[in-house]
Amino acid sequence: MTQPRHTVLYLLGVLALLAGVVLTTPGTATRAAWRTAEQVTVPASPTGRAGLEVAADGDRAAVLTNTSGFGVRARPADVSVLAPDGTVLALAGASFAWQDGCAGPAAWTARGAGAPVTAVAGEPVPLPRDATARLCLEVSLAEVPAETLRPWDGRSLRVLTRLEALSLDGVSQRAERTWETAVLVDLPAAEPPAGEEPPGEDPGGQEPAGPPAEEPAAPAGCTAAGKDALVAWTWQGPDEVLGWELLRRPQAGGAWETLRTLGDGSVRQALLTVDDIPAAERGPGRQSAWEFAVRPRTAAGTAADPPALWTLHSPGNSRRIACPGDPA
Repeated sequence: MTQPRHTVLYLLGVLALLAGVVLTTPGTATRAAWRTAEQVTVPASPTGRAGLEVAADGDRAAVLTNTSGFGVRARPADVSVLAPDGTVLALAGASFAWQDGCAGPAAWTARGAGAPVTAVAGEPVPLPRDATARLCLEVSLAEVPAETLRPWDGRSLRVLTRLEALSLDGVSQRAERTWETAVLVDLPAAEPPAGEEPPGEDPGGQEPAGPPAEEPAAPAGCTAAGKDALVAWTWQGPDEVLGWELLRRPQAGGAWETLRTLGDGSVRQALLTVDDIPAAERGPGRQSAWEFAVRPRTAAGTAADPPALWTLHSPGNSRRIACPGDPA
C-alpha cells in the first residue's frame, strides 16, 4: 500500500515542476514586444542620381535647374580665376559675392588669399525637385595690386565657380557643375617715376599740340616656352581697335604677309608656335630669323605699317622658339 502512495506523490511533484517552468517562460507576445523595442527608424534615402544643370543668363547671372528627381540643397563651393590663356591665377585681394535670386545681400562670399582656388563661405539653400533658381555674381579686383593685374589691362579674366547640389541628407547624393563668367581688368594709367612728367605733358602741365603718336602700338614682351612663344603689346592709340592682323616676314627683308587675324580688338597678346617660323632654305636647320608684327584695324581702316615688332628664330633643329635676347 505504501508503494502506490509514493508513486502518486512522485508524479504530482513532476507535474508541479513542469507547471512552474511553463508559467515562468515568456510567451510569444512578450518576445514580440522585445523585438519592437529594439527597432530604430532609418531616414529615407533618395533614389536615383543627383543632377544639376547651369545655364548662363547674361554676363554675371546663371539659372540653376534641379534635375535630380528629388529635393536638393545647392551652393557655390569654390571659385578660381584664369588668365585668357587658361593659366590659373592666385589673386590675393580679389573678392566675390553671389546673390541667391539676384536680389538682396550676398548669400555666399569668397576672398582671394593668394591660393589658386578659393573656398566659398555660406550655407547651401533648398532647391526643390524640378525647380530653378537664379544666381548672380559680383567680382571686385579693387584690392588686387595693380602690378599683378597690369599684364591683362584692358582684357577679361575668366572666373570659374564650382557649384554643387547635395541631397537633403547631405551625404548620399552629390552633383557638381562649373559656371564661367568674365571680369574686365580696367586699370588707371601707370604713374610716371618720381620726378618725371607724364607722357604728353610738358613741365608746365600743358599738353603739346600736334597729331598723336605715329606708332600707338608698342611691343610689351616676348616669352618663349619650348615650341611656343607669347608676344604681347600695348595700345595707346586714340581710336578703338576692332581687330588685329598678325604679320611676318624674313628678317633679311621682304614683304609682310598676314599670318592670321585676331578678331577681338581687346586682345593684347598672341601665341606663336614653332610652325609659324619657316625653316631655312638651305638644309633642315631652322636658324633663319623672322620678324613678327601686329597692326590694328579701326573704324578708319587698317594701319599701313605695322608698329609693333618682334624677331623670333628657332635655333638649329631644336624645334624651340627663341625670343629676342634669348641665346641661340
